[in-house]
Amino acid sequence: MMPRWGRSLPIFVFTSSLGLALLPAAAGCDKTNPDDFQPPVRDAQARDTGSDAGEVGPEEVTFPQGFLWGSATSAFQTEKGIAHADWSKWVTQDPPKIKRGEKPDVGGPDSLNHIDDDVRALKESGQNAYRFSIEWARIYPTRESFDKDLPDGNALAVYDGLLTKLRAAGITPLVTLVHFSLPDYLATAGQTGWEDPSAVALFTTYAERMAARFKDKVDDWVTINEPLVVAISGYIAGVHPPGAVGQTARAFKVAQIQARAHARAYDAIHRVDTVSAAGPDAGGVAARVSVAAHLRTFHAENPDNAEDVSAAKRIEYVWNRWFLDAIVKGDWDDDFDGKLDGPNDKRADPELVRRADYIGINYYSDTLVSTTGSPKIPGLDVALSEANLNTGRAKTDVRWDIYPEGLRTVLLAAKDYGLPLLITENGLADASDKNRPRFLAEHIYQAGWAMQQGVPLLGYFHWSLVDNFEWESGYCPKFGLFSYDPNTGARTARPSASAYRGIITAGKLRRETLASFPAYATPTFCE
Repeated sequence: MMPRWGRSLPIFVFTSSLGLALLPAAAGCDKTNPDDFQPPVRDAQARDTGSDAGEVGPEEVTFPQGFLWGSATSAFQTEKGIAHADWSKWVTQDPPKIKRGEKPDVGGPDSLNHIDDDVRALKESGQNAYRFSIEWARIYPTRESFDKDLPDGNALAVYDGLLTKLRAAGITPLVTLVHFSLPDYLATAGQTGWEDPSAVALFTTYAERMAARFKDKVDDWVTINEPLVVAISGYIAGVHPPGAVGQTARAFKVAQIQARAHARAYDAIHRVDTVSAAGPDAGGVAARVSVAAHLRTFHAENPDNAEDVSAAKRIEYVWNRWFLDAIVKGDWDDDFDGKLDGPNDKRADPELVRRADYIGINYYSDTLVSTTGSPKIPGLDVALSEANLNTGRAKTDVRWDIYPEGLRTVLLAAKDYGLPLLITENGLADASDKNRPRFLAEHIYQAGWAMQQGVPLLGYFHWSLVDNFEWESGYCPKFGLFSYDPNTGARTARPSASAYRGIITAGKLRRETLASFPAYATPTFCE
């Protein structure tokens, strides 16, 4: 069962569409002095806007022609037969790392053997875009195959087939190169994953090869999904590979490595894909490259407590701003202290600046921040809670708040970077599908409202197209617009798929329409 937390606020790792993982007390990193912290952002409380701040939204929000309406998946969560990823080993460990001992190869949606079903699901629900990942460990299952550039022919063929069918159906692909899982041969002298000394160079080569191979079918790329989640889940929470616990310094280092890896991959993709034949005009278009950053709202547990308010600023900067500051502005805050005055800090680092063509945003919910809860993240002096919040808001099946106003908050904040934005994930765990239609409408309305406030939003991708393996939470959380038969893989549309289609077809939402959806029902908690 999931723990039922009392008043003391535990630290949670917030990961893309998965359950909750308690972060145990960590030690050994005191790089940040909270008293010296100067986050270059506005007050987290002041930035929180929406209906619960007393604002009344527009009567109607509209979406332009060419707006991307899609869903998202990832390879390891939906495919089967990935034998050489770090996660492939992680899910087979004893005692199990996954709730109920569930495995992606047993009872999963098996997406590569159901490409026609998924393309049909996209079309039938009115979608014109699809985000998925090309699995590095499937393309190059061994280090030898990578070094000799001998990709698996069957893997290339199946992804080629998916892209061909998407294009024939008029569906725009958004391809992610690394969605958490990495090849298991990134393991040198005890350093695994992104810590492997060869990781940046190999990832850059992989990105360049995939862009060269698929540039006629793909224009839009995500290099890395949720780099801060990778760092925290793997090195503080210990719930993702390599399973390190409480090692904040390593987590920060892994975030830095990913920033450098993204920048080099960005350059590599643009070297080989300056103009793509798959573009909407006769001349094609250049590739668009970014990351998918997991952004959240952060509120002081006690807004009248100055220390809690300051703590909310600190974590918001580290979680929402640090990585984007690096790859957009080129600002390298080496010690994550919110200032650029350290010996290793840089402004407009030429190796990082302007390495994003848009900003991908994954948004799920809100977080409460305290300085009196326990345990705390060392060096930041914050304790976080994202589940069972005492807010009075409706909850999802994994006990997260349903907080659509927060989507507009993070969009307005990200607008400051001066780039187009793309909602690369947004969804909820809702096995009964009683709450997903209203959730969709309310979040899409907030996105449209943000556009009226000047946010250059390119599109919206719902997480997820189909139920899937939700990392350490296994199969209990149901995020899909479509369910599937675990024996046959047959997809079945939930009512929310029709609701999504209705919004897409109309291309607009009226505020009064939101009231027509049933009130949020009691969720079916994932235990």
